[in-house]
Amino acid sequence: MNTMANKKRTPTWVWLVIVVFVILLIIIYIGSLGKFNISNVRAPKEFKDNKEQAKRRHEKLKTLIEKKEALKYKLTKRFKLIYFAVRFSFVAIWATYIIILIHFDLINSLSDAMDYSNAAILGWITLNFLTFGSLSSLNEFIHIIKMKLESWIWGKYINLDESIVRDKSEKYSLEMKIG
Repeated sequence: MNTMANKKRTPTWVWLVIVVFVILLIIIYIGSLGKFNISNVRAPKEFKDNKEQAKRRHEKLKTLIEKKEALKYKLTKRFKLIYFAVRFSFVAIWATYIIILIHFDLINSLSDAMDYSNAAILGWITLNFLTFGSLSSLNEFIHIIKMKLESWIWGKYINLDESIVRDKSEKYSLEMKIG
């Protein structure tokens, strides 16, 4: 009867192998911090062993990246120019205000100009406070102007930087595949 119980029992070395295997899996999982994803390991199906197709795609990506970088340069230049124009127009409004005050002989010295400038700033802050409810909203208002300008200029190209990075990484992987 004792021999029958020994035959049904699994040998200890099998349990030892199972435990070591489980411990190795846990160590690998912890080492990769759970970020190991088997679905990302597979090679793209469309270019499996076709170098000609990869070369054509590489050339297309190269021209596409050049076009996108040129577009990014153009849009950035346009934004900087328009944002400068907006800031310049605020300064022009201030200068016009000072010139009008000089024309009406309200400003006779530099200290008068400073006093009227301070009064205009206090008036601007008061209007901002009455309109938006807090003084910190003035910075937010200026930031909103900048964001609206960016949105108006960049429009549908708002994710252009990410697109360029994605295309460059695909181009690099194709270069590695081509050889």
